[in-house]
Amino acid sequence: MSLADHFVPARLRDFRPRDSGGGERVRLQNLARGLKDVINLNSGDPDLTAAPVAVEAAVDALRAGKTHYAHGGLPELRAAIARKCASENGYLVDPETQLIITNGSAEAASAIFQTLLEAGDEVLTTDPYYSGHVSAIIAARGVPVFVPTRGEDLWEPDPADVERRITPRTKAFVFANPGNPTAAVYRRETLQALVDMANRRNILMIPDELFERYVYDGRHHVSTASLPGAQDRVITVNGFSKSYCMTGWRLGWIAAPAWLAEPVANMRYALSMVAGTPNQWGAIAALSEAARPYYDEVYRTYGERRAYFYSTLTQMGLPQRPTPGAFVGMVDIRPTRRNGSEVSERFLRDARVFIWPGTAFGSRGEGYLRVGLIKPLEVLVDMMRRIEPVVAGLLASVPSPR
Repeated sequence: MSLADHFVPARLRDFRPRDSGGGERVRLQNLARGLKDVINLNSGDPDLTAAPVAVEAAVDALRAGKTHYAHGGLPELRAAIARKCASENGYLVDPETQLIITNGSAEAASAIFQTLLEAGDEVLTTDPYYSGHVSAIIAARGVPVFVPTRGEDLWEPDPADVERRITPRTKAFVFANPGNPTAAVYRRETLQALVDMANRRNILMIPDELFERYVYDGRHHVSTASLPGAQDRVITVNGFSKSYCMTGWRLGWIAAPAWLAEPVANMRYALSMVAGTPNQWGAIAALSEAARPYYDEVYRTYGERRAYFYSTLTQMGLPQRPTPGAFVGMVDIRPTRRNGSEVSERFLRDARVFIWPGTAFGSRGEGYLRVGLIKPLEVLVDMMRRIEPVVAGLLASVPSPR
C-alpha cells in the first residue's frame, strides 16, 4: 500500500477542486498553453479593481499599524454589513451574533458544510453548478445531488424538481443567485416556494449572493433571507469578490440564523482563525457612500459588455436569450449542432479564443459555452472578429431541414 493510499482518504485521492469538467477540461487547458495570443474568457475574476477609496483605506490601515488580529471581524465592518443587509437586501441581521467574516465566500461555504454535514449527508445544488460549492460539499464528506435546470427557463430551477430530490439525508439546497456559471436571477415567487419547501421538508436554503449587483434587463435581485419564513431556514453567503471587484482581498461573510451562527463561527475559527485586518478596513470603505459612484460605473461597464456580446452573437446567426444577471453567463451554441467541447476546441484552435464548454459545469450545460466578460470592450470586439468566420463555418455545415 502506498503512503497516499494509507493516509489520504479515498474520497480525496482523485479530488480536483478546479477540474469540474474532468479530462476534457484538462485537455483544453493543455491545448491553450501551446498557443500564443489567446483571449481567455473563462475566469470569473473581474478585470476592474476595487474602488480607490477602498484601496486608500487599506493602505491607511497598514500605515497606521492596524494589522493585529480582528477576532470575529472588525465591529465596524460587521455593523456596515448589517446596515447594507437592511437597506439593500431587506433583512435584519444582528452584527454581533449573526455575522461571520470569512476569507472569501469559499471559506464561508466550507465552514457551513463542515458544520452541517455528517458523512453521507446530501446537499442539493443546480446543474449547471458552481464548482466551488460541489468541492466544499465533497470535502465535508457530503454528497452533492444535482437538480436539472434549462436555458429555456433562464436556468432557474423548478421548486418541484428540487423537492423531488429530497431524501432523509438531505440537509440543504445551495445555489448561486445571481448564478455562476449561468447568470440566472431567481424570481421572488421561486425563492418563496423554496423557503416554504425548506420549512415543510425540514432542510436549509443556502443562497450565494456574490453577484447581487449585476442584474440587468429590468430585473431585480431578491435576497432569500428577506422573505417570509426565512428567519430560521436561510444561511446567506456573500462577500466582496464580485460585486466589489475585490477577489484577491479574500473577504466574505455569512449571515446565519441565530441558532446556527455560533457553531459555524467556531468552525470558521478552526479553518483560518481571522481574516486580514487591513483588508477589512478597505471593505468598510467599499460599502460606504463614497464608493457608490465608482461601483455604479462598474455596473454600467459590465452591462455594456454584456449587451454587445450577446447582440453580436445573435447577429452572427447564433440567437441568444441571455439570463439577466452577472458578468458570467451561458452562450447558446445549439444552432451549430455541435457539442460544447467541439465548439470550444474550434474557437481555441482556429480563433485563439478560449471559452469553456458548458459541460465543465455539469451535464445540463451541453449545447452551451460558459463565458466570463472580464475583458475590455475593445478586446471583445477583437474576439468577435476572430470567431465570426468560425461561427459561419459551423453554421454552414449544418444540414438543411428537409
